[in-house]
Amino acid sequence: MKSPLTPEGGTEYLKMKRIIILSFLILANIFPQGKDVPLLKVMQNKFSSLHDFSVDFSQEVNGKILMTGKLSFKKENLLRLELKNLMIISDGVTNWNYNKKEKKVIISIYNEEDVSLFSPKKFVFDYPNQCKVKEVKDSDKTYLLLIPSSSSSDFKQAKVYPTGDQTLQKIIVTGNDGGVLIFHFSNFRGNQNFDREKFSFQIPQGTKVIDLR
Repeated sequence: MKSPLTPEGGTEYLKMKRIIILSFLILANIFPQGKDVPLLKVMQNKFSSLHDFSVDFSQEVNGKILMTGKLSFKKENLLRLELKNLMIISDGVTNWNYNKKEKKVIISIYNEEDVSLFSPKKFVFDYPNQCKVKEVKDSDKTYLLLIPSSSSSDFKQAKVYPTGDQTLQKIIVTGNDGGVLIFHFSNFRGNQNFDREKFSFQIPQGTKVIDLR
């Protein structure tokens, strides 16, 4: 699987956002409707009790760590993703894509139907229903196995590993080309009562602005 993000977060920005939707936002995918899977239901109850959360993560591609960062999310559709040289913020109305190294920000209108956006709401209700979900016990580990129902999906399968308190520990995504993408999660914190200002971007002086609204 090709890395969805260059070291500086540059030209493959949209690919990066899409793959994080398909894997990282499986955080939201544990709310599927009509799926009678015990572990799924336990995780559903856990996450449905959250008004907001933050989590640290790292992205491993074919055994190599390529990206680390922190995600903060608040219902509905408020998101802040912080990487080394890239910050993506959405207040549910406006999106800001800020490249720290290049001192450039791209501003666009939030669109729930745009698959390139982080849209937990969309994937809470839609994406899980496009997968077959199974609870698997492997030695001392229990995980959820998600297999897309459509052969045109962007990946072959995903394994979702919960922590002891039913938050998220790890997601392993196998691409259609056989490549493996792994997200590791730590320091999960829920219901911190984030202020909405956390999800609004103040443009630093001297920043180049590309306004697509």
